[in-house]
Amino acid sequence: MRDTVIALQSTRRHVLVQGGSLLLAATALGSLAGCADPAKPAPVVAAPAGQSWLLLVDRLEVEVAYIAPKAAPNIDHAVTPTPTQAAETWARQKLVARGAPAPGTVARFIIRRASIVETPLATPGGLRGLIADDAAFRYEGVLDVDLEIRSATGFRDRQISVRQDASRTLKERATFDARSALWTELTNDLVQQMGRSFDQAIPANFGPVLTY
Repeated sequence: MRDTVIALQSTRRHVLVQGGSLLLAATALGSLAGCADPAKPAPVVAAPAGQSWLLLVDRLEVEVAYIAPKAAPNIDHAVTPTPTQAAETWARQKLVARGAPAPGTVARFIIRRASIVETPLATPGGLRGLIADDAAFRYEGVLDVDLEIRSATGFRDRQISVRQDASRTLKERATFDARSALWTELTNDLVQQMGRSFDQAIPANFGPVLTY
C-alpha cells in the first residue's frame, strides 16, 4: 500500500498514514527567559480543552507502559501531577466509550513514555558568575502515547501514535516555587500539544468508530 504523508499546520508536525494506522510526531521547543514570580501561585495542569470524543467501543482501557526511573537525570516522578498522571487524566476526560455495534471492541490508550530529564548547563565563573543569572538547567520532556481500536479478537483495526517533545530552561537563582511552576508548565505544554494532535487526528482517521 502506498504511504501518504500529510503536513499539518504545527511545529514540525508530520503524519504518516499506512494501512489502517497513523503515526504522528510533533515537536515544540520553548524556554523560560525569566524565573516565575514566587509571589504567584504555581500553575496547575490545565483541564483538557475542546470536545470529548465519543467512541463506538465497549470500554476504554488506559495502560501505563512507562516505568519512571525515579533517579537522576529524570525528575518526572517529582512533578505534581506527573506527566503520566496528566496524560491519563486527559484520556479519561476526552475519550468516552459509547458502546460498540460489534461487542468486545475496545479503545486502548497506551502511555509509552512520559519523561522529564534535567540537564545541568555550564554557568560562568568569576565576577560574571556573581552578577549574572544565566540559565543553569535544561528540562526536556517527552510524551509518547498510542490510541488503538481493537476488536473482540484482539485485532488492531486502527491506531494513532503521538510523540510530543517540549523543553524549558531554568535560571541559576530560581526559587523552589519557580522550579515547580516551570515543571508544571512543561507538563501542561506536553499534554496540551498531545491533545491538539489527537483532536486533529481522531476525526480524520477514526470516522467509522466515532459518534456524535
